[in-house]
Amino acid sequence: MKKRTKGILAIVALSSVVLSVTSALALNPHDIVRLKRAGVSEALIKEIIISGAIGRALISVDEIVEMKQVRIGDEVILELIKQGSITAPELDRQDLVDRTLMRAIEREKIKLDFQEKELGLLVKYISRLITDPEIIRLVHEGKIASEDYAEIVRCLKQYARGEETIEYDYNGNIDIDIHGTHKKD
Repeated sequence: MKKRTKGILAIVALSSVVLSVTSALALNPHDIVRLKRAGVSEALIKEIIISGAIGRALISVDEIVEMKQVRIGDEVILELIKQGSITAPELDRQDLVDRTLMRAIEREKIKLDFQEKELGLLVKYISRLITDPEIIRLVHEGKIASEDYAEIVRCLKQYARGEETIEYDYNGNIDIDIHGTHKKD
């Protein structure tokens, strides 16, 4: 029973501290009178209340009074409050935009990684293809003309670099003369 009582007392004490801090930060009638005596317009006082600038500690009553004492206009004080007064919905929109951008950046990184791996595999495959002993043997035997082989290598390299190969007017088929009717160079 004693532990429960101590717990309840602790909660009550903590609640009173939170309430006193909150009320100390909020704009109260005494503060409104001070602001009015300092020359703050009712429109600015209304904006201070609506924005919750005092409660959110964007600016203090003392700071506003001090600014009015050196003849800083209401418009400047209002702008100062507006610059620091991003509302919760605005913050949510900014967070949403930030998260959307981060996801887009992450997707682009994944795409780039995939493309880099794909290009690496393509380069490896093309290197193997153009240096394959069987293809080289076919060139030496005259079954693939050396000009055709050079053209194939050039087109494969262009393809690997992502360049157009429009001069290569074949339909994608490589004509290999396995019967040996091409003459050896």
